[in-house]
Amino acid sequence: MFSDELTKIVSTTTSKIKRRLAWLPRSVPATAWVNLASNCASYALRRGRAGKLPSMVKIDVSPLCALACPTCLHADPAGRNRPLLDAQNFSSLDRIDIAKFAEIIEELKGRALAVSLSYYGDPLMHPAISELSRIAANTGVAVHITTHFSYNWSDAKIQALVESGLSHLTVALDGATQDVYEVTRINGRVDFVINNLRRVIEIRNRLGRSIPKVEVQHIRHPHHDKTERERVRAIADDAGVDHFITFKGVRYDRDGDLYNVVDSDAGGARSGTALKSSALPRCHWPFSSTVIKVTGDVIPCCMWREGQQYIDNGDTRSLGNVFDQPLSEIWNSPSYQALRKEVSNPSRHGKIGSFCEGCSYLYESTPRVGEFNEHGELVEAWTAQ
Repeated sequence: MFSDELTKIVSTTTSKIKRRLAWLPRSVPATAWVNLASNCASYALRRGRAGKLPSMVKIDVSPLCALACPTCLHADPAGRNRPLLDAQNFSSLDRIDIAKFAEIIEELKGRALAVSLSYYGDPLMHPAISELSRIAANTGVAVHITTHFSYNWSDAKIQALVESGLSHLTVALDGATQDVYEVTRINGRVDFVINNLRRVIEIRNRLGRSIPKVEVQHIRHPHHDKTERERVRAIADDAGVDHFITFKGVRYDRDGDLYNVVDSDAGGARSGTALKSSALPRCHWPFSSTVIKVTGDVIPCCMWREGQQYIDNGDTRSLGNVFDQPLSEIWNSPSYQALRKEVSNPSRHGKIGSFCEGCSYLYESTPRVGEFNEHGELVEAWTAQ
């Protein structure tokens, strides 16, 4: 039993590592290796205290997005009977200050391996995205960006991004033609995406650069026919991308509406019985990674309580703010250490009011469509009872 569980963990982890190789810096300082080893040891030994800083950091440089994908916080709430979706509040000023960003990066220097410049927005909405990437890359960390890439950009802007030191660019391409693509990428233009994809690779190759590594991410949705994946893959291959990944997207709910991320917003009321201890902690996030929002608030995960993060007086359950105190203090604060104990043994250390309360990785629950169950499996369709 133990060996089967460990084998599954090793296999899954290996697969993820292979995909994330482009996230690793070309040259990793000894201090970053030491920090990583300390975080890994804390994970394996279920320690409350981890290394000096997280090894991977998501920085929400801008939560803005020009698209209105129906599964996202940016979806049009009209007629969808989702009060929490109606309550989402974004401002055109929601862009991280460059000087504050530089301060965050300076603290991570020599400790973190990589930063990803997004959370629930498209990072290319920040007008200084190439400068932000350059600031981070110049400290030696790898820099990752995920984007819908539906922009009418000039060659000069794309070249600036290529020359910024960006390590890994993930481009979402959920359809090969506009009629298929626009079902879930509302307001997007697939011709812009494909043109930008080709140009970023052409410019990278013309400049003789090995980075950014370019990845096409294809999410398979219910409206796709069985050949759509291969059509998208052909576009990616023709452009010369380095990686192509695909996975199933969320399905429709009982009313025939496409799932939205706020549907998973749980709160303590949905918490079932806390799960027992497993071979390793049930989640690696509190030991390895963190999320810094555009406001400076620190949250321990990008896949839970998303619906609360951008509403007025939302139940964000932030663990601190990097604009008020160093990330290193937050990372090993009593609250963070308590979360590490909770994910290590929810049945013993589960805490009402914690950020992780109710998460199906840690607590028994009846997951809704689009949620992950306690086995990490996506619930893709309603089934008759």
